[in-house]
Amino acid sequence: MKPLRMWLGAVLCVLFVMAGVWPALGAPRKLTPVKVTLANPIFNPGIAALWIGSFMGWFEEEGVDAQFVAAQGEGQSLGWAVAGRTDIAMPRPFPILFRAARGEDVGVMGAYVFSNQPIYEGLAVPPNSPIKSVCDIKGKKVGILAPNDAGIAFLARALKDCGLKASDVTFLPTGVADKSAAAMKLGRVDAWASVDVQFSLAKARGFEFRVIPYGKFLDDLFGNTVWVNSKFLKENRKAVVGYLRGLAKGSIFFYTNLDAALEIHWVLYPESLPKGMSKENANKLFRQVLESRAPKLRMDKNATRFGEFSPKKWEAYVRFLGLEKQLPMEKVNALWTNDLIAEVNNFDPKEIENQARNFNFGAELKKFKARMAAGGK
Repeated sequence: MKPLRMWLGAVLCVLFVMAGVWPALGAPRKLTPVKVTLANPIFNPGIAALWIGSFMGWFEEEGVDAQFVAAQGEGQSLGWAVAGRTDIAMPRPFPILFRAARGEDVGVMGAYVFSNQPIYEGLAVPPNSPIKSVCDIKGKKVGILAPNDAGIAFLARALKDCGLKASDVTFLPTGVADKSAAAMKLGRVDAWASVDVQFSLAKARGFEFRVIPYGKFLDDLFGNTVWVNSKFLKENRKAVVGYLRGLAKGSIFFYTNLDAALEIHWVLYPESLPKGMSKENANKLFRQVLESRAPKLRMDKNATRFGEFSPKKWEAYVRFLGLEKQLPMEKVNALWTNDLIAEVNNFDPKEIENQARNFNFGAELKKFKARMAAGGK
């Protein structure tokens, strides 16, 4: 009787596989591709939180194949997501709010707050500069990354508290970290307005300067946001939730263990290691970058869940951009949703923290390689 039962069980297993009730043995799990556009042509370790989930297998667990696509700036990255060329972009709210103010269909939905504060946090000046506050820069030259850089808007808001306007200073494009810091050191500009990562890179390269904070208005704002193509969200809600859950886990892992985040990044994107630089020196350089970005990936102090939007902060952003007349709050509230957040947070953050603290690179690398081999990558 026992052999008969075993034989019937085997037959039933085969029938279930053939019927598609169970996946075929050894067959790779079918994953939903989610294309995420970066606002940068370089895969920077400072944003490694985005792809830690790829290394740890968290996206795959969610049935998601997260694919990261480099673009030339926020405009292009957002344009691709709006057009459906990619599924997700992660710019600041600026371009979305301006599009909405012009009456355009933005084509994307805000689904998750990635950074709890803006990455523009202050104005750099030489160590011995007579400039002691933002109010001292009237008539001065200020270096920026490129024309129309978002740093202008943040400095303009800080100047407003001094009774000044952006037109009271001269903005000069001076380029990325080293170039802008050198321009300030040589006296071509009196100050430099940029983001946290650029300041960290310049300091790691040996440049010395002070950073003057912009002010408390930054506490009312938030930073980069996950914007999902509206059509893709409607048709692939489960995959979007899965991607965001993996992203939340990646953020926790990132700020819990910066060294492990760097190791993971070099495995996934070895080509991003600066040419001629050893991995040891690269780790020293970029660890400072991660240190500057990590606090912004933590849960907002006024939030109860990762990625949660605050209506008050949206109101503050509209005021910050001076769009109160063009954008009533009912229009603003149609641009974002917290509907996914409860599902996204359906995991134990403490478990991820423990994984990060007890991270065993050798063991996790073996698991990663095994998953890649099984998936044919």
